[in-house]
Amino acid sequence: MTRHPIFRLLLLGAAALFVSVLPGCGGGGDTLTPPASTQPTGSVVSFAVNSTRVGYNYAIDVYLPASYDTASFTYPAIYLLDADSRFDGSNTRFDNFRQIMRLRGIDAILVGIGGTERRQTDYNFPGASAYHDFIAQELIPAVDARFRTTRNKRILSGISTSGNFAAAALFLEAPDKLLFSHFLSAEGAFWQQLETINSLEEQMYQAVRAKDLSATLILSRATGAPSTNATYVHDLFVRMEMRRYTGLKLLETSFPTGHAAVDNPAFEDALGKIFP
Repeated sequence: MTRHPIFRLLLLGAAALFVSVLPGCGGGGDTLTPPASTQPTGSVVSFAVNSTRVGYNYAIDVYLPASYDTASFTYPAIYLLDADSRFDGSNTRFDNFRQIMRLRGIDAILVGIGGTERRQTDYNFPGASAYHDFIAQELIPAVDARFRTTRNKRILSGISTSGNFAAAALFLEAPDKLLFSHFLSAEGAFWQQLETINSLEEQMYQAVRAKDLSATLILSRATGAPSTNATYVHDLFVRMEMRRYTGLKLLETSFPTGHAAVDNPAFEDALGKIFP
């Protein structure tokens, strides 16, 4: 069958909408934009937190679900690293995740943290120590003071280099200073600081011993392309699984995607586990 040239152009244009590159990240691949939601829209509140710990003014976007204004109960808060990045070439990570939450009808607050241009400084050590202080001492108190949050159900999400930080945050906080109940690390670029990551995990193991962690760590990896961090993600999972941490819910999820394309399905899958 012979196709009209205009038809071929339309096919090429549609395909191009699904392809993008993840710049400055610890891997390669493409990602997809989630479908538009038919759920109520909710609202977004934007402000800034000028961090004295880091010396940077972070733009913060907070998505409030549609029920927030008419309800009186508290909401879990999902803290999103790399929130202003455009890994799909058009939408920010914050907008993509907000759409996914709306589509699934998730009653939770989404806290998008800007400053992606600082990702190699903030998400890897030594800068990650000051960045964690910023989150613990400046950002979380500001969010808790302004919004009705559930203090014992906070989720931290990162991908690639920010996935390093999402896992490292657990290692820094355990066992007695857990700020987050759930840590979501998608395609963590652990090879960037492999010795540091393993050392922090060892320190956590020595500190925890038989104590109850009462936390969830979800390590997601992409297996559909050669240039992913799947091997490093799996190695960390195996290392931690052998520890048999008491109270830690350790999960590994795999998706047949490229490096960046794992972000949306991994987040949606995690939502299903956290908000069944």
